[in-house]
Amino acid sequence: MDSSLIPNIEWFIAQIDPFNHLPKSVISQIAANIEIRYIAEGAVIAFEEQRDKRCLYLIRTGAVEQKKANGELRARLESGSVFGFSIFNPLEEEHYTALAIENSLIYQVPYAILHQILQQHPEYAEYFASDANIRLHKAAQTHLAQGQGNLFMQSVAEVANRKIAQVDARATIQHTAEKMCQQRRSSALIMQDGQLIGIVNDRDMTKKVVAHALDVQLPITHIMTPNPPTIAADDSVLNAVSLMMQHNIRSLPVMADNQVLGILTATDLVQKNSTQSIFLINHIFQADSLPLLVKLGQKRQALFAALVNSGTHYQHIMQVMTLIADAFNQKLLMMAEHYCGVAPCRYAWLVSGSQARYEIHPLSDQDNAIITERKLSFEEQRYFLRLAEFVNDGLDKCGYEKCSGGYMASNPRWCQSLAEWQQDFRHWIQNPEQEGLLNASVLLDLRAIYGASDLGTELQQFFVQLIGQNRRFLAFLTANAIRVKPPLNIFRNFVLIKDGEHKNKLNLKKRAISLLVDLGRIYALSASIVQASSTEERFKACYQANVINQATLDDILAAYHFVSEVRFKYQAQGLQQQQMLTNHITPDDLTSFERNNLKDAFRLIAKLQEAAELRFSQKGLLR
Repeated sequence: MDSSLIPNIEWFIAQIDPFNHLPKSVISQIAANIEIRYIAEGAVIAFEEQRDKRCLYLIRTGAVEQKKANGELRARLESGSVFGFSIFNPLEEEHYTALAIENSLIYQVPYAILHQILQQHPEYAEYFASDANIRLHKAAQTHLAQGQGNLFMQSVAEVANRKIAQVDARATIQHTAEKMCQQRRSSALIMQDGQLIGIVNDRDMTKKVVAHALDVQLPITHIMTPNPPTIAADDSVLNAVSLMMQHNIRSLPVMADNQVLGILTATDLVQKNSTQSIFLINHIFQADSLPLLVKLGQKRQALFAALVNSGTHYQHIMQVMTLIADAFNQKLLMMAEHYCGVAPCRYAWLVSGSQARYEIHPLSDQDNAIITERKLSFEEQRYFLRLAEFVNDGLDKCGYEKCSGGYMASNPRWCQSLAEWQQDFRHWIQNPEQEGLLNASVLLDLRAIYGASDLGTELQQFFVQLIGQNRRFLAFLTANAIRVKPPLNIFRNFVLIKDGEHKNKLNLKKRAISLLVDLGRIYALSASIVQASSTEERFKACYQANVINQATLDDILAAYHFVSEVRFKYQAQGLQQQQMLTNHITPDDLTSFERNNLKDAFRLIAKLQEAAELRFSQKGLLR
């Protein structure tokens, strides 16, 4: 080969998956040993019989069609595509023929060279595995190592403050205050026989002692909060933030081996967090007016882009964005109660959809509802609708668009008592018509984030038990979920939108991510799993319950991870370029690595849909 061609070959293969994962020196070694072949249109690419003489093929220009032994089309490949990975499996042979359907320039990489390289660098072997699933898993894992320094992914022990103020349960209020001043802490832990029994903070001193002129010689147990929430030292900061928001607290004791290791405070997190996620959440709760909340809402998109660019795992990005959405909901509910007055009865504010699953993304809209402990009178209904309207309007101004389908608490249909919700679910599940399936699908993901959370738990347990007694409902739910297919045709080419605003684009949400979300919900319901919330957690719980095996779990998570990473990458780029956010992507904008692995991901999703149809359908119900 003419040595002057090598730089151009190096440049080309350095952009192509899986070669793009290799160091520059290895790419140079491969380029120097590549064999260049010109294949005329209609000519068959002959595979060497001896394994040591066989090659991995890379299409530089042109197109190749693979056909199975029975003549059935296996795949159609274009420039940048790689094939012939079976050379890495001694027990596997090519069971197809390959022919050029255009005049094609093919790079042949000798097996002997690749074998030698992978022997020297075994860490790259999985990128060249004969099994496409393994290659996709590896592609997904390449992102996992990024962003490990992100605060949310660190353990609580790494960021907890070891300097704490502790007092015995017999200590007085005055002694406790003195101890807090000496240690320069905003809270003190109350101990009894070496065990944590309570916590008190500077706000307790102000509101419970100073405001009521309380005798400071009373025991501290008189004003402490008993049995405070705690978190394990090895748990994540992300879970700690979620717990602090759930209980509306600013200090969280950190435990190790049933002993207090330190304390985590909102102030500590603000100081340590480089992307200012905690800073934003903290300011949301401190905001005292709607205009100020609206200004804070404008910071969400920049925060999302910062998290993506810092290499934060997609699941953690969605969880952080969900915590922020929860904070806006909760603060607006506090404001609404101040505006409307005391609620006439116990109630819970429920979120559904992506927010319920901790999967908020920049394009998530509102999905919420109210559940009350009893049936409401006309005036009581007016109170809750006024409260809901205040919150829904406020969320809209803060950047969370109103649901176009009306699935919001300000809709009287979505503001009901527990008994009425139970009646609706019974009807939807026992009579699964199209509207009922849609309504049920929206609310099968629900989470109480404010008020009497036990009402949400009771409703959730009710419909899971009801579905367990009506397995026919899962068949209808499955049929509804698999009507939409991944955007990949039998030629292994992308299926693009044919017309309209998004013509010639891929919808990664509707045709990929939502399909996995639907499957996760169905599998979890089939196993009566209610404790898992996110799609990833649902599938992991299904594996623990022996509903799916390890290989299936790996396939699901790899596909979900990769598609989500691609979607977030292009949304973050859109924000930086001040473009309108979308779930649609133009294939030409994708790298070769992304195109090839998206195709593998779509194929895995289609395979999962087929498995779900076989498992949950009932003859005659899917037609």
